[in-house]
Amino acid sequence: MKRENIKEELEKEKKKLGELIEETYKKGLPLSQDEAVLVQSRKVDALIIKIHQAEER
Repeated sequence: MKRENIKEELEKEKKKLGELIEETYKKGLPLSQDEAVLVQSRKVDALIIKIHQAEER
């Protein structure tokens, strides 16, 4: 996957994460107990790692 595509995907996934966090706060739940937030956070982390790896090449 090209770096630009990864960056676009990252922005999309970060937006989803922000929405999930907002929903979780509205419910009054800790982020660490919301599985959807944790899964989405891992997706964002993985994309950040891909970008850094691509920049190192």
